[in-house]
Amino acid sequence: MDRSDPRTTYDDLYETEQVHEVEPERFDELVDGEPFSTGWVTVASVLDGEGRVLLIYDADDESWMLPGGTLQPGESLTESVVREVEEEAGVEIVPQRPHSAIESVCSDGERSAAFTVVGFEATPLSTTVGSDLGVDDESITDATWFAELPEPLFARDHAEALFERARSRL
Repeated sequence: MDRSDPRTTYDDLYETEQVHEVEPERFDELVDGEPFSTGWVTVASVLDGEGRVLLIYDADDESWMLPGGTLQPGESLTESVVREVEEEAGVEIVPQRPHSAIESVCSDGERSAAFTVVGFEATPLSTTVGSDLGVDDESITDATWFAELPEPLFARDHAEALFERARSRL
């Protein structure tokens, strides 16, 4: 299991920090979640041969987003991104290299906690999306390919940076 921080290997990653200020009660709720307990989330900019990007639609957030999620016990970063794209979009991928590392910090003014979102470039083995999207309590209602990034798009700055970096390598 390789959970090596890609920032130690790649010197050209898109990097930034996002700080989210929340109320103390919300902070306690959030830091009990998987991203904070594992410290890692992976997402993928999956591009097909036409340069289109695969996105999922989350009905709870009412926005399109890159497929991805939290590492599970014993997983590497690449294993996580492969599993997450398969679960959320029904598409098998071959991850290439990471292109981004975003530090996501949650703070209530006195306490803070963080996890890192690693964005991978990935190649699909097929462009056919699945019909059974997401797992358990996820509200993923659609997965499709886009030539350009749509509105609304969750974490737009990160998605744009990752999309452009992956697309430039086509």
